[in-house]
Amino acid sequence: MAEESIDENGSSSSSSSSKGKKKKTKFGMMMSSVGRSAKQGMSRAGKQMAKGVVKTKQLAVEKIAKIPISQEDPEVISALERLKITKNEIYAISDIVRNLYEARLNEATFLIQLADKLKDTKITQNDPFGLYIQKMGIAMTSLESIQSEHLKRMEEELVLPLEKFRDIDIEQVQKLKLKYKNCKTQYDVACHKLTKAQDSQDQNKIQQAQQKKDAVAANLQQLRNDIKFQVNNLEQKKQVNLLGCMEQYWTSYASFAQAQSNVLSKNTIQKESYIQPQQQQQQQQQQQQQNNDD
Repeated sequence: MAEESIDENGSSSSSSSSKGKKKKTKFGMMMSSVGRSAKQGMSRAGKQMAKGVVKTKQLAVEKIAKIPISQEDPEVISALERLKITKNEIYAISDIVRNLYEARLNEATFLIQLADKLKDTKITQNDPFGLYIQKMGIAMTSLESIQSEHLKRMEEELVLPLEKFRDIDIEQVQKLKLKYKNCKTQYDVACHKLTKAQDSQDQNKIQQAQQKKDAVAANLQQLRNDIKFQVNNLEQKKQVNLLGCMEQYWTSYASFAQAQSNVLSKNTIQKESYIQPQQQQQQQQQQQQQNNDD
């Protein structure tokens, strides 16, 4: 698409380009968006499978070995709850925003087609309908330029920041959570084996089991610390970085709405009156008579 700029009054300027190039660019944006959505869907499926494997492993250990589950760290429980809330909120918002963006891309494509069609309307004599829709097409062209610029900003300031926060920041902590859950299961198994070794009163087994438990416990404690730190860090990114993007988009949206309003104000269309053929003929005769008298 040609480079465009919009001032506060809603006026726009662009370099010369063909209608075909504009439609092709819009189509390219749509296809790129569809490709990203499909890739994200496959990525999510893989993540769900990984979570399922960890959960199945944990349940299998509990069921087969009847291993007692040790208490969770209250601070870790609180951190994981905050992670869950953030994850659910951002995933829901991000999905809606992506769908809205793609719908507006689709709408913009049809707006271009409609504007071009209306502008190309052939005007005949005594044709207020043709005059009106032709002016509509001219106004719609200006609106389409504003909307195209807004879609670029929407992608840069809203769609991509949300998806980056979801797919990188949240998922990084999610992976750490799965690692922690797996280590927690290993710790519970180690505790159970130590108890069995103590029941056997075999000092060699007790020593080995104790060493295994201590090693896993150290790793588990490190993961607990990492979980709490990373969840706090994630919250900070949401409250500072992501919030900054949301604020920037809302400012852009206000400018977009104002620019649209300015275009509509400058393109107020006055409907002309339609003269019925018989009445038109009488007016022509009267005009001719008046010309003859003069």
